[in-house]
Amino acid sequence: MRLTSVSVQEEGMIIQTGIVIFWFLFWLLSVVDKLVSGPGILWLGQDRLIQISGYFSSIGLSNPDIAKAFLIFISLAEIIALLLAAGSLWSLVIGNQKASRALFFWSILASLIIFSFFTIGDQSFGEQGELLKHTTYWLALIVSWGIYDFSAISNKR
Repeated sequence: MRLTSVSVQEEGMIIQTGIVIFWFLFWLLSVVDKLVSGPGILWLGQDRLIQISGYFSSIGLSNPDIAKAFLIFISLAEIIALLLAAGSLWSLVIGNQKASRALFFWSILASLIIFSFFTIGDQSFGEQGELLKHTTYWLALIVSWGIYDFSAISNKR
């Protein structure tokens, strides 16, 4: 079987699509993880309310309503990032590069804000492992945007 060459534009489109699909699936599964509290069939999620309650209790805020409000706030932020990524992916599918780029930019920005917020919490709660994980996601978002944007520029050649 012989592989045919792909144009620079097609390469850029494949890379862009792969990056957007990755972040779409990332946020989709993150939102599902908030909805599915604990292990289930083919899912080993965590009970985020218990986890967050423990974090807030560790700094003297034992009121469960605070943890619930925080979880709702984070879930809404993640849903926004998911919807922006979904819109970007849909725009790619229908061939609207300009809309896809704009929506993906806003998805990346929302994601950076979410992970910046998480890193502040990680430092407040003394969660060094979570801090490393969230910082890694933050850096992966920056790299994803750089590669996506470079691919978009390549598409215009």
